[in-house]
Amino acid sequence: MKLTMLRQIINSRRNSFIAISVLILINFGLYFYSFAYLGPRLASLEKKWSEKRVLAAEGAVLDEAAIFRQGTTDLAALRTRIYPKKDFTRFIGEIFETATNNTLKIGSITYKPQPVKGEDLLAYSIGFNVSGKYAAIKSFIADIERLREIAVIDNISLSGKTTEESIEMKLQLTAYFRMEGQ
Repeated sequence: MKLTMLRQIINSRRNSFIAISVLILINFGLYFYSFAYLGPRLASLEKKWSEKRVLAAEGAVLDEAAIFRQGTTDLAALRTRIYPKKDFTRFIGEIFETATNNTLKIGSITYKPQPVKGEDLLAYSIGFNVSGKYAAIKSFIADIERLREIAVIDNISLSGKTTEESIEMKLQLTAYFRMEGQ
C-alpha cells in the first residue's frame, strides 16, 4: 500500500522529484569534494602558514644571497619612486590640487633645495600653511602620505580656537628628487 502510494506521488511530481534528487546528488558531490580535496589542501596551507609565522617570530636568518637579492629589488623599487628635479613643479601642483580637493585654503609655499651627500639627490624642504575644517585637514594629511613621490612629513603644527570650526595647520615636509641628467 505504501509503496504504490509512493509510486503515484513520484509519477505525479516527476519533475520535482528529479530536481530534488539532482540537488541531493550535487550536495553529496560538493561535500565529498570539500572533504577529499579542499580539507587536505587547507590543512597543508595552514601548516605552511604556521611554519612561516614561527620562522618570522624567531627572526629567521636568510642567507646573504637572498638578503642581497631582496635589497637590490627594494632599492630598484625605491629608485623608480624618485622623480627628476624637473617634476618638482608638478609635485607642488599636486599639493595644491590635494588641498583644493579637500576644500582647504593653502597659503604660500616656501621651499629650499639641499643636495643629499653621497647621492645624486636633492632634498626639498617645503613649508606651507593650510586652513580649513579639522576633518578636511586629516584627509589632506592622509592624501599627502599616499603621494607617489617620496615625501616625509617632518613637522605638523595645528592652531585654532575651540569655538571656531576652522583651524590652521603649518606643515613642514621633505621631498626627494633626482638631480638633472641622472
